[in-house]
Amino acid sequence: MKAAVFSYPQGIRIVDVPVPQIGRGEVLLRVRAASLCGTDLRIARRGHGSIPQGVQRILGHEVVGEIVEVGEGVTDLAEGMLVLVAPNYGCGKCRFCVAGAQHHCPSGKALGITEDGGFAEYMRVPEEAVRQGNVFPLPPEADPVMFSFAEALACVVHGFLPLSVSFRDTVLIYGAGPIGLMFLELARLSGAREIWMADISPSRLERAAARGARTIVVGERKVKDVLRDVDVVIVAAPAPDAQREALEVAGVFGRINFFGGLPPGTPEVPLATNLIHYKELLVTGTTRSNNFHVRAALDLLVRQLDLSYLVSHTLPLEAIEEGLRLMEGKDALKVVLIP
Repeated sequence: MKAAVFSYPQGIRIVDVPVPQIGRGEVLLRVRAASLCGTDLRIARRGHGSIPQGVQRILGHEVVGEIVEVGEGVTDLAEGMLVLVAPNYGCGKCRFCVAGAQHHCPSGKALGITEDGGFAEYMRVPEEAVRQGNVFPLPPEADPVMFSFAEALACVVHGFLPLSVSFRDTVLIYGAGPIGLMFLELARLSGAREIWMADISPSRLERAAARGARTIVVGERKVKDVLRDVDVVIVAAPAPDAQREALEVAGVFGRINFFGGLPPGTPEVPLATNLIHYKELLVTGTTRSNNFHVRAALDLLVRQLDLSYLVSHTLPLEAIEEGLRLMEGKDALKVVLIP
């Protein structure tokens, strides 16, 4: 089968590899769609601590596929099912796993990072992931392309829930990429009074404006010169300046999520902690998602959200390098590979 295999420092190559063999408790998928995300881009360009030099790894953790083989002992999944695979699974026994936070398991694994993922024609789902409920059946009529980024939406759900957005709130989102636009959609569903988005890309902000957001082009205006007393601030971009500014524009009792992690080597961001103290701000961060968030994301996609407008490009697997370059250009939104 064809697969996009990463190794450091060689990068990503399209190679022929054997179709995975499955064992007891496992399933084999024919991949129908697999989305690129920022994590894939960072791994492709800079590597990852979980992929040592010389190790070959099939990337891809936002995956929809059709089950073509079921291992012995699997009773709740069947051949022919269209499914989404949640990438994060743990040991099942530690305090994080028993609390449902398997994405924080000290020995946790992630498909497409620590284990082979879905940038291939076929994908094996390990027994631990199947047993822990990481394979989610989809409606037969579901669009594999749109549902492939349910995992990204799950991360957004994880970041959105602690902010308790209501109809009284003004919401500011830094970053109008796919993640920021998903936050915009959840803010709309929550009835937020006003939604602002800030980004350096005018073309991305045009899409945000079309979805009802008011916009600020960073570089032309400073956000703090336009907005004050914001109820909810979401920093969905790897931007130290936005993290600093978030404390300034937030109002009393404001809620802030530093959702976008900063690149390795970024100097520590000095924060005006007196603003947190005197304005009684709640400042948090969230990372990745668990199966609760994935289920919530799937419910949203099935019942309430049409995110098809986020798909800017669909490409064959062999064009993965083109997809990565499109992402680097900042004008692309979701780039989806079709093996």
